[in-house]
Order: sequence, then structure tokens, then C-alpha cells
Amino acid sequence: MSRDFCFRLRTLFPVGNLLLMLLLLATTARAATTDPKELLNNGQVDEVLRLVAPRATGNNAAAFNYLGRAYYELGDWDNAVRNCERATQIAPNNAEFQLWLARSYGEKANAARPISAYSLARKSVAAFTAARNLDRHNLAIARDLGEYYSTAPSMVGGGSDKALALAAEMASEYPSAAAWLRAMVAAHNGNDTEAEREYNESIRLDRYSASTYIELARFLRKNKKWDYFQQTIERAIKSSRIRPVDRFDAAELLIRANRALPVAAQLLRAYIQSGHTEESAPLFRAHFLLGEVLMKTGDSAQAASEYRAALALASSYRPAADALRRLERR
Repeated sequence: MSRDFCFRLRTLFPVGNLLLMLLLLATTARAATTDPKELLNNGQVDEVLRLVAPRATGNNAAAFNYLGRAYYELGDWDNAVRNCERATQIAPNNAEFQLWLARSYGEKANAARPISAYSLARKSVAAFTAARNLDRHNLAIARDLGEYYSTAPSMVGGGSDKALALAAEMASEYPSAAAWLRAMVAAHNGNDTEAEREYNESIRLDRYSASTYIELARFLRKNKKWDYFQQTIERAIKSSRIRPVDRFDAAELLIRANRALPVAAQLLRAYIQSGHTEESAPLFRAHFLLGEVLMKTGDSAQAASEYRAALALASSYRPAADALRRLERR
């Protein structure tokens, strides 16, 4: 999700540059697939909307789910919720559909006013719980529910006791994730020493994977332990167990921290060029983030190219459209 869900209460502009031409050629090649899941992994949201929308009728739950996920990538929470709700109404016993509904409710809650957020949060945890009950071996579901429990207040179904109970359930099958969840609980309760210990235990149990280092780095960024943060990001990047999506996540953390921006740019370029992009880290968003880095480092021309590259894949992605509009008005 949000990458993982965390609870907290186009216009396509014409351009003739080589970078966009190459991107469009690559997009055309990728577009040979009509599988919505592959298209989402490729960041081709416009293609998903074009191909799937006509199918989203009657009892086609999968089509409604894919539409909801496409809108989720775009940050259009209203349409994400509407389509994910329809999918679960048709197929209430599908754990994946319940997971995406829960995520959509959660993100809509994040953007809502307090009264609406309360109701949406309760719906979110109900859908997470339904997903967990339907598939108790799904790690993504367990992590998202655990993150909700560890960060949401009790009045909307959160609580450290629930998170720790879930961690105990996860421990035999997913020991590293269980340690991560215990770290989340400790961090939320202000026990930074225990949190750090559990994050490091999670790293050890997952054999020093980049993703577990990145989770520790998230904690260190929040606590502004900048030297340790930088060291942890470097360890993630150097890990022998690094996936393309880990490079995206590391870059996003560096951008949020406003640190080592040239490294963030390198990581984003590596992700974009990897050929192994994921739905959880949309390719169009990688282009947008690279544009943001280039703007901060003074390369406005290349930043504009990256914003256009994002819009070539997701023409209604407002952050990229707004950034390009601001740039063209300068």
C-alpha cells in the first residue's frame, strides 16, 4: 500500500524532446499486454482505464477492482472507494478485493475532515479484518492490518494490544515481519530503544534485505537521526538482497528528508530503467519524483521532461500536471 498503508487522521503537453519520444516508444511496446495487473505494474494507468472501464459492468468484480486500483494509484480516493466497494459487493469473499477496499478507505480517511475520517477509518479496519479472516497467510494483508493497529487510536479500532497479538500470530510464518510490527508498536509508544532493537532484529531475520533496512530508515527519519539514517540507506542500497522497488523506496525517503538528492536521482533512474516496476511504486510517480529532484537541483528542462513522461502514462496525475504548469509559467 502506500506503499504500506499508514493511518493518519492532462493534460498531456506537446513536446518534441528525445526523452519523451523514447518513453512513448517504450510505452507502446509495453502496451502489447492487455492484462490489467501487468499494466498497473507498468504504471500504464491510462491504458487500464481505457481497457477496463468498458468491462466494469454487471457482476465483473475483477474489473471494478482493477479500476479502483488504477484510481488508487492516481490518488483519486473517491473513485478508488466507489469501484473497490462495488468489487466487494459482488465478491465479498475475495481477500484481495477487501484489502484494496481497506486501503482506499484508509487513504480517503487521511484526506477527510475529522467526522468523515472517523467513519472511513472504521470501514477501513473492518475491511482489513475481513481480508485477514479470508486469507490468514497473506503477508501484505497482515502487514497492513498490523500497521493500522499500531498507529490508529483505539476509538477507530487501533491499539497496541491488537498489534502485538497479530505479531504473535505472524511470528512462526513471518518472523521478520513480526519483529517489524513489534518495532512499529514500540515506536508509536515512544520506546525508541526497543523500536530500534526490533527493527534490527527484523533486518537480521530477513537476512539483511534492503526492504528491512528501509523500514529502519523510515523510523530514523521521523526521529531525525540523520547520520544513522544516511548509513542505513547506504546499507539498503548495498544489500545483496535489493529489489528494484527498494531503490524507489530509498529514493523517496531521501527526497522526503531532502538529503543526498543526487543519490535519489540515481536510484530513481535505476528503477525506471529496470524493467521490473511494481504497482506499489508506480512508474509515472517515479518520473514525477525524479522531476522534483531535478527541479531542486536546478535542472528545470530535464524536470519538465520527467513531468511529461509521468503524464504520458497517467494523463490525469495532478501532481505532475500542476508541477509542469508551474514550471511553464516561470
